[in-house]
Amino acid sequence: MKSKIYSSRYMKVSSKGLIWIPAFVTIGFLLAFPVTELIMLGNWFGIGYSTDQIGLLYENLWRDGFMITGLLVAGLAGLFNGISQFWYLYSPRKIDFYHSLPVKRNRWFWYKTLQSLLYYILPYLVMEFFAICIGAMRGFFSLHLMKLAFLLLIFHLLLYLLFYFTVVLVIALTGHYLMGALLLTAVAAYGPVLAVLIHLYESVFYRTYSGGAAGTLELTSPVTLAIAFQGSYKAGNYGKLLVLVILLTIVLGTAGYYAYVHRSSERTGQAFVYRWPGIVVRFLIVVPTGLGIGLIFYLLPTDDSRIIWWVFGMILGTLLSGGIMGVIYHMDFRKFFSGKFQFVISGAAVALLACVFYFDMTGYDRYLPAYDQIQNIKAGFEAAGMETSNNIIINQDGTVSWKTVDSNSALTNGNNLGISEEIYNCIENIEKESSKSTGSWLGVKSVLNRWDETGEFVALPVGYELKSGRTVHRSYWVNREYVKELLKAGYAKGTLKEERYSVLGLDDKYADEVSCTFIDGQNISLFQDNRAKKEQLIDALRQDVFEASPEILTGEPCAVLSIEYPNVPAQSQVDNMVPGKKESTSYLSGYFYVYPEFKRTVEILKETGYPVSMEDVNITSVTIQYYMNEDHNEYSSPVVYEEAGQLEELKKVLKCYQLVQVWENKYTDQWGDLTVKINGEESMNIWVIPENAVPEFVQEDAKRALAFEVIDEK
Repeated sequence: MKSKIYSSRYMKVSSKGLIWIPAFVTIGFLLAFPVTELIMLGNWFGIGYSTDQIGLLYENLWRDGFMITGLLVAGLAGLFNGISQFWYLYSPRKIDFYHSLPVKRNRWFWYKTLQSLLYYILPYLVMEFFAICIGAMRGFFSLHLMKLAFLLLIFHLLLYLLFYFTVVLVIALTGHYLMGALLLTAVAAYGPVLAVLIHLYESVFYRTYSGGAAGTLELTSPVTLAIAFQGSYKAGNYGKLLVLVILLTIVLGTAGYYAYVHRSSERTGQAFVYRWPGIVVRFLIVVPTGLGIGLIFYLLPTDDSRIIWWVFGMILGTLLSGGIMGVIYHMDFRKFFSGKFQFVISGAAVALLACVFYFDMTGYDRYLPAYDQIQNIKAGFEAAGMETSNNIIINQDGTVSWKTVDSNSALTNGNNLGISEEIYNCIENIEKESSKSTGSWLGVKSVLNRWDETGEFVALPVGYELKSGRTVHRSYWVNREYVKELLKAGYAKGTLKEERYSVLGLDDKYADEVSCTFIDGQNISLFQDNRAKKEQLIDALRQDVFEASPEILTGEPCAVLSIEYPNVPAQSQVDNMVPGKKESTSYLSGYFYVYPEFKRTVEILKETGYPVSMEDVNITSVTIQYYMNEDHNEYSSPVVYEEAGQLEELKKVLKCYQLVQVWENKYTDQWGDLTVKINGEESMNIWVIPENAVPEFVQEDAKRALAFEVIDEK
């Protein structure tokens, strides 16, 4: 019988009722490969891409497009093949029939696996071959494309087996359809849902939480692991995930084989045919559910009763989820409180984990890598004024690679500071300053509202790139002065200056429009008809920047220069192709502060006739409306300052909003309205006065407005 069940004749006989599966898989791969290829080629030729461009697009189709469409079909094929081959395990009569055959279970398992594999692999090979032939007929054929096709075959096969053995293991462990469907859903969603729950708890209870970066929990689901592998394959760094896919497939296949071979037929109809998986699954479901429902009750109130409601929610969630699991396990509502010992264990685990987060028993907020463990530090400087630019790298072929620095996050595109003792000491001081608060992002202990009102503190996302290859992210709420000190250290000892001003390393011939926001807020396009003068200005800025000390680069700017590079040569990629255009280009830009110490740049800007110093700004009046109550919903009559002495004092402290550095407090809401007139015309820009520089006569008028409100009430 051993040889007969593997014979082609027996395969044909046993496939009579399953012919719909290979038919479904064939149609799926027909749509995934040949049909998709014909549609895409037709679109590319119709849009007007050149032959070389279509060659790159076609290669990307095999690397990315077919990976996605094939993965979708492979996943569904694994699901349906696994169910169709082993669903009989839920029927006592069919179990008696199959297990009465003179074939050992282990051989029956591998026969069904082989049969399922043939249902998948034969349609795949045929449709992939058709796709290769279609490309060859259009002139796209090479050994490199054949290599991509072979890799696609191997990777889709691995992912198919991953889904297939997941389904087989679930069916082999469960005893009826409902439990099988629920467990299969849980296996697909458990890891990502648990990761979201942990991130939510971290965001609520940890003040240094800096967002949820992808972690290992998200990869415990076969679905998310397959999606992550697809993305890593497209990026070309799939080695680690490939090993993980292979190992997980082997584990699932081995576990599924063992569970099937040793499955007790008498327990069919019960939730689980093995006792211990049921206990583990119940624990894994009840504990996160208790924590999740508790968190919902924690976030609903806004007063000090949150803790009480949190405890209530955790108790309710634990009892409710444990009771529902008991009902599903026994298919009897009277079993709601069955397994009282498991209730106790699950409740204790919920309480312990809640204490771990609330009291930070893992030291999450106190974590700071040792100096010798760090390879690089990234930082995202929140609201870094107008000074942003593309971080570029000039390749050997003259093309430019770049990224846009995100000033609000260190997770992806923060500024690289490098590592030095000065930088590390600044980070240590920032961590110590941040640890003095008891705040968190959303928790009852949060002090963010107080910080937001004063404007004294700022969020500083930091990413620690460790020598081990691991990256740790934190976000510190610190005094703005600490940001300034970190920038100084980065400019002095790290790689910050080279990166932040790297776009100035482009050849001046790529520069197009240059505009300047002067100290009075006017934005003017400079030297539109004088190319030589424009390049002279850019060269002056370049020299001034790279000669400037950290103290200068963290001083008070007097202007902002904007430089646009609309046609910088870039490496040909599918993301930046333009139909019919042979060379790929990118639009780059830079916005840079100009400081009074930039002698060369300031000298050229003065030639325009626009002011680069407040001494040259003719302020004719300043009008302020003061708040008349602490709720900031009643305003005084406008107070107009026109006296020469008052205007001179105001000119010393008034700042255009675009020129305010991140570490300077921006008290734009200190009064109801602040209007500045220059040369008799109202300035349309936002003007601010730092709190520590408000003139005495302005302070007196602000106090008088509040005092008037108090007298009026009496």
